[in-house]
Amino acid sequence: MTVRLRYVLAALFFFLYGAFALPFAPVVLVMPVSWVRAVIRAFYRSFRLLARWTGLYRVEADRETLQTLENCRGRIVVMNHVSLIDICIILSLLPDSTAIAKAAVLKNPALAAVARKMFIVNDESPERILAACGQLLAQGVNIVIFPQGTRGGDKFHRGAARLALATGAEVLPVRIAYDPVILDKRHPWYYVGDRTIRISLAALPIVRPEGEADFRHAKELTKKLSSLLHF
Repeated sequence: MTVRLRYVLAALFFFLYGAFALPFAPVVLVMPVSWVRAVIRAFYRSFRLLARWTGLYRVEADRETLQTLENCRGRIVVMNHVSLIDICIILSLLPDSTAIAKAAVLKNPALAAVARKMFIVNDESPERILAACGQLLAQGVNIVIFPQGTRGGDKFHRGAARLALATGAEVLPVRIAYDPVILDKRHPWYYVGDRTIRISLAALPIVRPEGEADFRHAKELTKKLSSLLHF
């Protein structure tokens, strides 16, 4: 496949994403939130399969990683943040899951309703976010967090550690890598390289929080997680 054809294919994928979001947004308002998560997960899975079939990108993970993700329930999934589609990849492989999203997602009128229903948007107070996360984790819903906060961020925030210590939820670190890197902050949105993009996933050993939900323990747990993710 030529580079130009790959760019056209990338544009088509973005078009399909928007074409799905626009009619789906009004339906979100009347659907139970668990249904919304299921529909989004199915949509991301179809995208992953279509991308593999067309040669745009391919997700690679060993059997142990795939089984760990498939059996994940009520855990905090902590990942490094490389690309705009990190969240699409991980949600396509996890069971019932949501994520902490930046308030900036609400600026997109096509995605705002879906994002508000699907994700936990961090435009609320820390106490309300913590309470909402605690309820979801207790129900067996996984919560994906990118401690870097943004793609390629150079700071590893303590939010995931604080949540784990406050709720007692186990933490599943997952490392993601791209070859070549796409949809980061250095390249234009249409850049998809000259070959099939290899997206590698590796689930690391479960981390169980220990100690009180205070600054010292949060700092120690954050340091451990950042080390596991090679940050």
